[in-house]
Order: sequence, then structure tokens, then C-alpha cells
Amino acid sequence: MKVEIFTGDRGDDLLLEADFDFLPRIGEYLSLDAGGYFAYYHVNSIWHRQEPNGEFRTCLSVVLKD
Repeated sequence: MKVEIFTGDRGDDLLLEADFDFLPRIGEYLSLDAGGYFAYYHVNSIWHRQEPNGEFRTCLSVVLKD
């Protein structure tokens, strides 16, 4: 499933889009390769928004906890 991952003070800055076989849950961490080390992002919230074509897109808000 395609997931949009947002960060920032208000959780509205798109960090990346990724494909997941599972949906990360609130409280879990995502580790992203940051060029020789990993940056750890804490999942704060999950929501779904509807695309103009009627499909729903999963969105996550994360905070860097490096």
C-alpha cells in the first residue's frame, strides 16, 4: 500500500512516499537510511484522505527522534 509520510511542526511537510506491506501503528518507529546511519521517526498519527478519483490514501505524521 502506498503511504505518504509527513513531518514538521504541524505535520504538513511531505517527507516521502513509500510502499508498505503493513501499516505502521502509532507509537512505532520508522528508521530511514540517512547516509551511513539511521534517522528514527516516531509515528504520531494516522489518517486517510480521499483522492479526487475516490480512492483513499493513507497518511502518517512522524517526529524525528534521532
